[in-house]
Amino acid sequence: MNRSTIRLSLAGIITFMVLAGASRLMFAPPTAPPLVATIDLERLFNSLDMQKTEGARVDAVAVLYDKQLDTLRGRIENLQAELENFEQGGEAWLKTSRDAEAAISEYQAIEQFARLKVEAERAKSMRNVYESIKSEIETFAKEQTPPLDLVLIDDTIPVLEPSTAEAMQKQISARRMIYASRAFDITDILLARMNADGGSGG
Repeated sequence: MNRSTIRLSLAGIITFMVLAGASRLMFAPPTAPPLVATIDLERLFNSLDMQKTEGARVDAVAVLYDKQLDTLRGRIENLQAELENFEQGGEAWLKTSRDAEAAISEYQAIEQFARLKVEAERAKSMRNVYESIKSEIETFAKEQTPPLDLVLIDDTIPVLEPSTAEAMQKQISARRMIYASRAFDITDILLARMNADGGSGG
């Protein structure tokens, strides 16, 4: 083996050792146990002023469509009452009947659209609240000294509902935690922080 080959081999070994060392640094396990907190997500979600604000917004959308439907319902009732004043099959009766059918079709279309729209707004509302909670938890975790590493949903809180053996098995299988000390629960802290923002979520 000549000197140039030896130099190349040494260079390759050194490079491998450097990369291996860097790999150990990058993938080295943590030297201390993680700092963990838990939250009661359902209680936090339902107690937030933001949730009440979002709920009121969705209700307002529903009220708008209810007013439209009430107006149409009244028109349909009036047209159906008018039919009794005309001879069945006559020109006036046929026109009023067509108007009533058109109003009924419009009512059904708006009713279906309103149901889908309100459901979409409700889903959007839930997503908004969840994203706000997620953002606030991240901010809170990073503010701590030392920072929190994990914030887990405490799913030991909900009571197992009486059910069939199969349904009970599903409830138990869905649980990801067996025990969590209340000393690590930060639900009240987060609730106070988020409600201090006036229910705006930010």
